[in-house]
Amino acid sequence: MINKKVLRHLYNNKKLSMMEIAERLGVTHATIYYWFKKYKIKRRSWRDSSYIKQNPNGDPFKIKKGLNKEEKGLLMCGLMLYCGEGNRNNKHATQLANLDHRILKVFIGFLRKICGVNENKISLNVQLYKKFDRDEALEYWSKTLLIPKPQIVIYPHKDKRSKFIEQRSKFGIARIQFNNYKLKNWIERQSDYYLDKFS
Repeated sequence: MINKKVLRHLYNNKKLSMMEIAERLGVTHATIYYWFKKYKIKRRSWRDSSYIKQNPNGDPFKIKKGLNKEEKGLLMCGLMLYCGEGNRNNKHATQLANLDHRILKVFIGFLRKICGVNENKISLNVQLYKKFDRDEALEYWSKTLLIPKPQIVIYPHKDKRSKFIEQRSKFGIARIQFNNYKLKNWIERQSDYYLDKFS
């Protein structure tokens, strides 16, 4: 017999999978499955299980509480920028693209100071017209947004209708990305809340 509290602790607090619990207790997976069913312990969805495997140390972000006046302003700026420029079609990542470094600096400040994101999980994708210098663009965005170069990907502009003389920035269009659906859901809920409140 396996103690119900032990199972709940290992599964809900330690975030172990059923297979990991079986290995920990030295029993078969079928045994763990039996006791889960007997105790009616609610199992995680596939999505939640996958999330835990990808984030074994917990959420890679921490929303700041008790904001001061300046931080509240940054919160609102970040949310409204996301409403206007963010990509809502991607269900798994928070994305915002622009060629104006000021917009990107504000949004990445929002991610860092308000959302407390893990710096290593921030990435930047830059769409650069083929005639512009890739290394110069890489240096520019790395210094401007304080993102390490290995976290920046630069790829060529492939729109054949686009002409060289029409390019507004020799550094390209940059897209900030943070892969975490929980944070994305939080940002979207907050955005919708304030849109409904003030509209």
